[in-house]
Amino acid sequence: MQNRRDPASAITPKKEDSGLFKKGIVQFSMELVPYKARTSRGDLVIKGFFQQDTQVDVIFAGRRAMETAPLELCLERQFSLAVRMANRSQTSTPNVDSIRFPVQVEGSWRPHFLRDLSGWETRSFQFLVAQWSFTDETGSSVEFGELPKERP
Repeated sequence: MQNRRDPASAITPKKEDSGLFKKGIVQFSMELVPYKARTSRGDLVIKGFFQQDTQVDVIFAGRRAMETAPLELCLERQFSLAVRMANRSQTSTPNVDSIRFPVQVEGSWRPHFLRDLSGWETRSFQFLVAQWSFTDETGSSVEFGELPKERP
């Protein structure tokens, strides 16, 4: 398959945003859990929940993926704290889905299709984050990312 992507150096913020945020921007609260991965393009994917138990992949793509270190650090500390508390109380380590970190997000939904072994496709949704904020360990509200300059 031919790679039709432009080189990273040729992608401007405006072009990146027009490719990522095609359906408009929405804002709401989400809880992220310390389960994350990086894609081959360097995008950060974190497991999240909204409306209590609806699971979604939360994606920090492109230039925003470079601003996620403070968020990743908070998630790692939250996980470490949960493990330490379980060890002290001599209980089992909590399920990672129960270790939730509240974040305010602004971004756009994108459908995602997965084909199972029998060939059936399952549709789920991913949330592409443009801007996010949370309360850090000092109690200060911090904000990262930026909203697209031109919104659809």
